[in-house]
Amino acid sequence: MPYDEYLEVETLDRPSAKHFRSHYLSKQIPVKISGVIDYWPAFKEKQWSLDYFEERYGQEVIGIEKFEPGERGDGRNSPQDYVKFLKFQDMKLVDLIQVLKHEPNRMYYMAQHPFRKCFRRLREDIGDNPYLKGCIQYIPGAHMDTYLWIGPKGTLTPIHQDPMPNFLIQVMGRKLVHLFPADQAEKNLYIGQFERPSFSPVDVENPDLERYPLYRDCTHYKTIINPGEMLHIPRNWGHAVKSLDVSISLSSFFITYGLLFKLLPEYVTVVMSQARKSWRWEQANERARVNPPPRSTN
Repeated sequence: MPYDEYLEVETLDRPSAKHFRSHYLSKQIPVKISGVIDYWPAFKEKQWSLDYFEERYGQEVIGIEKFEPGERGDGRNSPQDYVKFLKFQDMKLVDLIQVLKHEPNRMYYMAQHPFRKCFRRLREDIGDNPYLKGCIQYIPGAHMDTYLWIGPKGTLTPIHQDPMPNFLIQVMGRKLVHLFPADQAEKNLYIGQFERPSFSPVDVENPDLERYPLYRDCTHYKTIINPGEMLHIPRNWGHAVKSLDVSISLSSFFITYGLLFKLLPEYVTVVMSQARKSWRWEQANERARVNPPPRSTN
């Protein structure tokens, strides 16, 4: 179907775990789920907000992705500009929050902060996700963990793939998510033809159809996730994520035991490749002590 005709992602209210697994997870179909996590303290007595994080964790040092005014935003959200202008910086969380509150033209983003290494006692603010019961949610050295995101309105992560399924959980603000089936990644999204191998070179907001003509035939899903909702993103589905408001999110990557055994040879290869890249980066930057290499996004 034409790229500019959008399919809606189905929304379910409190489906059973069995229904989710048999109709969506096993078939690798995206679905938005509501009514399941509203009871978490992060939505109630410990309601997450910028003020909440500033008061309790403001002095914590975090790593951020940073873009200065004019480097990202409407008309500047291409993958090429993302790679060109992306910088990393360590700063206190209170300083990031002041930027988010008072300098919205600066795209400063605490992106993919590992939740298990997160601020002390923050894990008490979230409850269980019933759809992850019996799944593996953490594997050292792999892209397999839960991550915290705090960032501004307007930030956009270009189309990319993640090797494992993921729940994108929205706590504050809204996010717009574009999704594309996994079997269209190479042909229609041109993934593998960009300097970041898991990214598409296509600008989801302003695609260059002369340069990437097969994009016009992709199947394009689009949905907005609101606070209290979570989106299942199947493994290897292309997706781009844009914050419509100042936003706080969690992304939980996971895998079933059956899928792990099936993918074990591929997993070992990927982990070894990541370890080699990390070692080379550390060797190249040992003296400079610069910020970490680009992290994969949600």
